[in-house]
Amino acid sequence: MRTRPVVRFHGRVVPDAMQVSIGFMPKINWKADELGYEVDIICRIDKSNVAIECTLSDWRPEYFPDLHRRVLDLCRAKVDVVAFKMAWGLTVLLETFEAPDGTVTPIVPTSPHLEDVCTAYSLEKGFDEVCAHVLRQPLLFMAMRELTTAVTLPHVSLVECARAMDRIKNLLAAPGSKDKAAWAQMRETLRLEETYLKYITDASANPRHGQPGRTPGTVTTEVTRRAWVVMNRYLEYLLKGEAPLDPAAFPVLDQ
Repeated sequence: MRTRPVVRFHGRVVPDAMQVSIGFMPKINWKADELGYEVDIICRIDKSNVAIECTLSDWRPEYFPDLHRRVLDLCRAKVDVVAFKMAWGLTVLLETFEAPDGTVTPIVPTSPHLEDVCTAYSLEKGFDEVCAHVLRQPLLFMAMRELTTAVTLPHVSLVECARAMDRIKNLLAAPGSKDKAAWAQMRETLRLEETYLKYITDASANPRHGQPGRTPGTVTTEVTRRAWVVMNRYLEYLLKGEAPLDPAAFPVLDQ
């Protein structure tokens, strides 16, 4: 009989001062129908140390993003039950991943497909100016926080990206603007078709309103990319002294 592959995640519950231990935690079975694998998940939390064991029907490295989201959600759900009872602000951090061959690697939340999207500044050029804008405008630093959260916790990315778009809209809107006019002004300023933004906001509708359902990973990835592009265009607009964007450099986006 073929041995099923096993992978493990290790992490902790923070802050460390609030020690969390959870006793009985049954095995959970999950079928990832879209990717074609099945997994049994056992999560143990002892004195805020997290150990998650996953026994899979099959293992391929491309399963990692989906599996990571699933085990993080399950572990956070258990910790959130404790957090609600105690009224503690707790966070789960998964820090290392152990592959079936025993290789251990750090878990670093990154989205490589977004690496080249930010052209408005680099860490060496334009950084201080962007920081000055962010620190002066609470809506802007909150939007940046939301986009960072979108790549840190993928299961909330749809809602976080849509919320960030709302904040940019409000930053651009003329005082007293109605919502429809504010969206129109945002689209005109950043050279975006309505369909470009609606892809972001429509995808967030069900999770934002607490509706059940699963969004394909391809949609989540595209929503995040578009939100990154919109933020980058807004920063380009700010750094150019709020002058109109150059049509040659920033063609109108519709998809």
